[in-house]
Amino acid sequence: MTDSPYLAFKKKLCTFADGQAGIRNPFVIAAVDPSVEHRVADRLSEWATGTGEPPNVDKEVTVQPIWLDELLPETKVYNLSVALGSETTAERIEETMQDRLAEELVEEMITNKIDDDGLETQQYVVLLLNLGSLYPFTRASELLDELDRRNVRSTIGIPFPGDVVGGKLSFFGGNSRHYYPAHQIDGRILEVHLQQ
Repeated sequence: MTDSPYLAFKKKLCTFADGQAGIRNPFVIAAVDPSVEHRVADRLSEWATGTGEPPNVDKEVTVQPIWLDELLPETKVYNLSVALGSETTAERIEETMQDRLAEELVEEMITNKIDDDGLETQQYVVLLLNLGSLYPFTRASELLDELDRRNVRSTIGIPFPGDVVGGKLSFFGGNSRHYYPAHQIDGRILEVHLQQ
């Protein structure tokens, strides 16, 4: 059986968790057909619990799913935007969210979701799931940059809802970009990869 992008994503996470050095930090990103993003997230969450789906995770490695759509309402900027509601414009809310959301999401992860030991070791894998729920307020690159600024050493995995265009990732049809410093998995996770 040839490696699907879905299996390659999990294998690369395990390789980093086993100590392989990354470009800067051990970040892994894989394009996912947006229509299967939630199914991929569910499957990765199950894999994190050791369901036997390959590859097996070493006993010394911890895999923690973080559901970005559930973390969003825990941020101050989200609650401020909801409180302002009709007292401001949609454009102003979007600008405020874009300015502060990545920073506040990472702060919330660091203070309330990932234990201190996990922040310091590659053997702690963090899966950032349901990235599409943050569109258009923040991007994978902003989350990775903020994790890098905060010196998080965990292995980070992001299933990225979008396309691969000329070797670059395109978020919901936007401009395509390279997500340095992330290791990008070749191909795009499709429905067929979840059936293998």
